[in-house]
Amino acid sequence: MPAKNILVPIDGSANSLRALKFAAERFRDSRHVQLLLLNVQPGMPPSRHVRPAMIKDHQQRMSEEALEPARELAGRLGVMFDCYAKVGNAAEVIASFATRTRCAEIIMGTRGLGHVRGFLLGSVTMKVIHLASVPVTLVK
Repeated sequence: MPAKNILVPIDGSANSLRALKFAAERFRDSRHVQLLLLNVQPGMPPSRHVRPAMIKDHQQRMSEEALEPARELAGRLGVMFDCYAKVGNAAEVIASFATRTRCAEIIMGTRGLGHVRGFLLGSVTMKVIHLASVPVTLVK
C-alpha cells in the first residue's frame, strides 16, 4: 500500500512547528502516512549587485534554516517525512505542490492574532484555503 502524503508547510515559525507536531501526533501510529515538509522562499530578481547564484545560495540557506527544527522535531516524534524547498509565491507553490505530490491534506499553522483581533488569518493561509484542491487543516 503506497503512503498517503500529508503536506505540512514550514516557514520556521512556532506556528508551523505546532502544525507539524499536530500532524505527527495525528498520524503517529500509521505506517502508511508520509509527511511532506515544504519550505517556500520568495523569488528575488537579480540586479547589478546580486547575482542569480547569490540569490540561489541565500534561498537555500534560508530554507535549511527553516527546515532544520522541523527535521529534528519530526525525527523525535518518529514519523516518516521528507523535506522540500521551493521558490515562488508561497500560497501558489503550496497548493500546486499538494496537487503534484497527490497529498490527501494540507496541515498548516495560522499566524498569531494581530491587530484585527483574530478576524483575519494570515494572507498565505487564506490564499492556500482558496487555491488548494484538498482539505486544509489549520492549527493555531
